[in-house]
Amino acid sequence: MSKPNELEIAKRRAMYLIGGRDYGRNELIEKLRNNYSEETAVSVADLMCEYGYVNDERYAEKLAHNYIKVRRYGKSRAAMMMKQKGLERDTIDNALSQYTEEDMVAEIADILRKKYADRLFLKGLEGKKEMQKIIAALARRGYGYNDIKSALYAVRDEFEE
Repeated sequence: MSKPNELEIAKRRAMYLIGGRDYGRNELIEKLRNNYSEETAVSVADLMCEYGYVNDERYAEKLAHNYIKVRRYGKSRAAMMMKQKGLERDTIDNALSQYTEEDMVAEIADILRKKYADRLFLKGLEGKKEMQKIIAALARRGYGYNDIKSALYAVRDEFEE
C-alpha cells in the first residue's frame, strides 16, 4: 500500500471541513494553506467547486440571510463581514440585492419597537442625546442614516396613534 500524496490528504481535509459548515472558495484556500502548499490548496478548492461542494453564490446568500435576518446587521456591515470571508464584491452585491430599502426600514423599525421603545417615545426625546445614541447604535450595526430616519418616523407615528 502506497503512502497517500499531499493532494489526496488535502482533499480529505477539505471534505472534512466542508462537512462541518459551508465555505467560500477563498476561505477554503486560506484554511487549507495552514497545512498544505499554495498550489495544493488552490487545486483542492477548485476541485471542490467543480464537484459542487463549494459554491460562492450559495454561500453568499446564506451569509446575507444570517447577517441581515438573524444577526440584524445593515447592508454595509453585512457586506464588510462577507468581504472578510473572502467573497468577491460582485457576489456580495448579488446576495445583498434581494434585501430592499423597505426591508431595511422594516428591520430597523422592528429593532426600535423591541429594544428602544421605552427610551424613545415615552420621554419625547427627538433630537436629544438619547436619540443620537440610538441612531449611532443602529449606524454601527450597518444601517444607513436615511433608513434609520425613515424607521424612526414610522415607529413614532405608530406610537402617536
